Amino acid sequence: MKVGDLVKFNVDDGPYGFVMRVDKEYLGAGKAFKIVNTPRGVCIGHDKPDAILPTEKGIRDRILVLWSGGERTGLEYWESTDLEVISESR
Repeated sequence: MKVGDLVKFNVDDGPYGFVMRVDKEYLGAGKAFKIVNTPRGVCIGHDKPDAILPTEKGIRDRILVLWSGGERTGLEYWESTDLEVISESR
């Protein structure tokens, strides 16, 4: 995804918008400290992490979108995983 691309939401057919800005690797993390094999309902307040494991969503880009109309208008920030590229700019 790059500046000038036409995008829409992954889940429906509208509204459409243009990518105005891309903040690379703005959201998320690649790995996290985790406590594994802890039974449900047990307090983990003072336990030390057992492992460093990959996160579920990983590192994502933050996209500034200028919506063209409909129920959404103006500029809004979205995660790159929520948007689908319809037409790429040259």
